[in-house]
Amino acid sequence: MDDAVDKQGQNPVLHVLVVGFHHKKGCQVEYSYPPLSPDGSVDSNECPAGWKYLPTLALPDGSHNYDQDTVFFHLPGLNNPNETVFGISCFRQISVEKLKNRTADITRGTVQKSVCVLSSVPLYGHIHVKMDLITHAYFDEGDFTKVSLLEDTYHHLNDCLKQIEDLHVAPQLFVGLSVRDIVLRLRHKALLLYKMMLLERKVLFFHSPVQPLCSTILSLLSLHPGMIERGLYSSACIRPSRPMSPVPNYNGMTSVGTTQIGNEPQVISQEKPLEETKYQSTDLETKLEYVSTTAAIQVVPNGNCVREVECESHGSSEDMSDALNGDITSPKMFNGDGSSSLPRDSSMDMLGDESLQNTLSSIALVDAEKCGLPLDIFNDGYLCLPYLSLPYMDVLTDQNINGYVIGATNVLFKQKKNLADIVVEVESGRVETIDIDLKRALHLSTEDLRFGEFLVRQVSEMRHDNYLDGVGWEGGDEWIRSQFHAYTLCLLRTSLLAEGSKELDQFNKWFMAAWQETNSYKKWLLSSHSQNILEVNPGHPFTGQLSVADMKLRFAHTMQTTEGGRKLNQAMASTSRAVATTGRAVGGALTQAKGALSNWWSNLTSPGDMGQIPSNDISQQESPESIEQGVDAIQSHQVLQV
Repeated sequence: MDDAVDKQGQNPVLHVLVVGFHHKKGCQVEYSYPPLSPDGSVDSNECPAGWKYLPTLALPDGSHNYDQDTVFFHLPGLNNPNETVFGISCFRQISVEKLKNRTADITRGTVQKSVCVLSSVPLYGHIHVKMDLITHAYFDEGDFTKVSLLEDTYHHLNDCLKQIEDLHVAPQLFVGLSVRDIVLRLRHKALLLYKMMLLERKVLFFHSPVQPLCSTILSLLSLHPGMIERGLYSSACIRPSRPMSPVPNYNGMTSVGTTQIGNEPQVISQEKPLEETKYQSTDLETKLEYVSTTAAIQVVPNGNCVREVECESHGSSEDMSDALNGDITSPKMFNGDGSSSLPRDSSMDMLGDESLQNTLSSIALVDAEKCGLPLDIFNDGYLCLPYLSLPYMDVLTDQNINGYVIGATNVLFKQKKNLADIVVEVESGRVETIDIDLKRALHLSTEDLRFGEFLVRQVSEMRHDNYLDGVGWEGGDEWIRSQFHAYTLCLLRTSLLAEGSKELDQFNKWFMAAWQETNSYKKWLLSSHSQNILEVNPGHPFTGQLSVADMKLRFAHTMQTTEGGRKLNQAMASTSRAVATTGRAVGGALTQAKGALSNWWSNLTSPGDMGQIPSNDISQQESPESIEQGVDAIQSHQVLQV
């Protein structure tokens, strides 16, 4: 991080660009300060070879459907194979009638452009807030040839960012990354997606418009301690096996990242049982009795699992079809083989939120950086690209790409076969995969559901204040990240236990086995930092005896997340609407009958009305049919009550 900012006096903001849409040439750079190429001009349309498709990132697919939006994207460094450049682009679309100076290249009824910043620091939201104002001012000017504002923006942004002390840990890094909104929207699935990131699989997030897509990905990453601050600087480093136009050519340069552990991408499903290995560090052997990185997943060639999660009998693939979204495959999943397979010290019903908060707060005091965090996930050919345009799709199939977390707005990414192991629909929160082993690994344990419920309850009960919304401590963004900080430390500490330890089940032993086979975990285990985690007690912070509340929680999670649960919810909602409609009809008839009888009785008993000529206005007269309807409604209401 420090190298990225200070090397050769480099400014945090590298370039300020204008990208426009040309009716014949498509997306192209129209202005860049400083020039993208050292020998180029500020108004050159040419991009460096390694950034050939930069304009397609700054003006995303489908952007013409929106008047304005913002996109965050990553680019590989042009000269350094171990460097990532962070892009923030604000785009707008206005009618040409609002322009004061209509140039010859504007031939359509609307004009669309983006103002883009390329930065060496992942200050997504902080830069976005400033650039949103600049973009509006640039468009309101009505003359796109006046670019002095953009040059001033470049100098002003750099001056402001240089005044921030310790930029790599500054709170400005988290501006706009609301994990509170993630918890409120995704509820328990926020934890599922957090754990999914650790498995280094091919993950596709899909949504349009693009800003909620990028914000969701980056907000989830911010739950991993230190990831935004220090973990993304190799997230776009691509060294393909063959020359490819979308990415730079690093011939003769040093290889990307550190030495990869193993030549093949790490996967959960294996053709044969993995061999048991032991960590050989003498330093750790003095403190640990046994450390295993064994993968507990055993499969046969046809892909059917040898044993199921906490079940006595074998289950079919249909039993696990909804496991990822929270389905219950068997009542025994609550309690192992029918008895308590995980003896715990106390019931969760007896633990108050205050004691849980005290426990998590004490764990969160442990320095995450000294414990080896963030994990080196986005390295060695594993990418993080919050938004990716269609021209980059072929890069993902290169043999040197081991996996990725990407965001896309183009449906072709979803339709591409074998492109993603997991597809996440951001709008609905649905997580889809056909890999049975992966579904099993991402199944949330009872303890995980308790943790998720604790977060949801605290965030939901947070006092709403228009001025302080989201910035308070308990239930706010920083509080949520602190809880995941503690969860991550407990997860790492528990992973050092011997295979078969009951504490592994508390995090889902299948997840633990799959995670221990990832490249980032193996590198963490081999580092000296792994010893510092020993001061944390192993086990899940939400361990406790199984209770009826846990069963209710599992059932509620299933109803909210599985396909079967959603269909049942829809059926119940339809039934409720039908009953409500019937109730309104009955209630309306009762009211009408009551009004008719009241008016009729008033006419009979009111002395002043005696001898008056009845009105000819039918709206003010009660017909015999209305009285009969009221009587029928009363009788129907009595039948319904019976």
